[in-house]
Amino acid sequence: MVPPALEEAAVAALWDSGCLGVQVVASGRAQRLTLNAYYPGQAGAKRLGGRLGTALRRAGVGEQARPRLSAVRAGHWVERWQRTLRPMTIGRFLIVPEGCRSGAARRGRTLIRVRFGQAFGTGEHASTRLCLRLLETHLRPGATVADLGTGSGILAMAACRLGARRVIAVDDDEVALGVARANLRDNNLQGRVRLVRADAASARDWGPFDLVLVNIGATTIERIVPDLVSSLRPGGLVILSGILMNDEKELLRVAVSLGLRPIDRRRSLPWSALVLQRARRRRRTS
Repeated sequence: MVPPALEEAAVAALWDSGCLGVQVVASGRAQRLTLNAYYPGQAGAKRLGGRLGTALRRAGVGEQARPRLSAVRAGHWVERWQRTLRPMTIGRFLIVPEGCRSGAARRGRTLIRVRFGQAFGTGEHASTRLCLRLLETHLRPGATVADLGTGSGILAMAACRLGARRVIAVDDDEVALGVARANLRDNNLQGRVRLVRADAASARDWGPFDLVLVNIGATTIERIVPDLVSSLRPGGLVILSGILMNDEKELLRVAVSLGLRPIDRRRSLPWSALVLQRARRRRRTS
């Protein structure tokens, strides 16, 4: 439980500690919020407790939070999570999670249906919303796109809907790829996206790309920046999300030192998303 003023920081800490989903519940008179976070069972209670405590302290909410751990039968957390989901309008997109009624199609909106499963990416998290808005701004029809850490496949599907010519979606988790595969079928996009089980650093093997999407956290992004640069065409763009604002400065320093330059940014406290461009080739002069 946390005070409402610390909601954003606490939710960010839960995601940073490796949770699969967060449910926020108001607690009435006490003026506190209950945050229900779900973690994979193999994490182990003792190890998870230490990791969670560290993340909460780093976020400045360690003394205010009152974490409790309890086991939930496999699959039940998904059902609880799904009951909280509603259709979401994000820019031109209408994101409809599994089990929700889309109602009458909203005029001018692009529909994407999303099964949650045990994969990240319903559109509810701020980092995904930031990515969708930047994708809408910067993707040109006919572009080649890589979605690294695709999760549910929501960003890959959005790229298709925006007119991408070729999309490759990469994840190292077979469960996530299964969810993404089902989502592609539900949206009649199974022939438009190639799913690949691999580490995010392998994008260069299928490039070069006009645009690369990475929504997987600052630590992983910083590790693979050299691979991102080599996976882009000259002048190509990379959209980075899942970055806490406190990590933005160091990540930018690394990216700029390797030849990327920032051209756009969006924020939704405490999250930040960046658009970086690889330098274009200089024309030879006679």
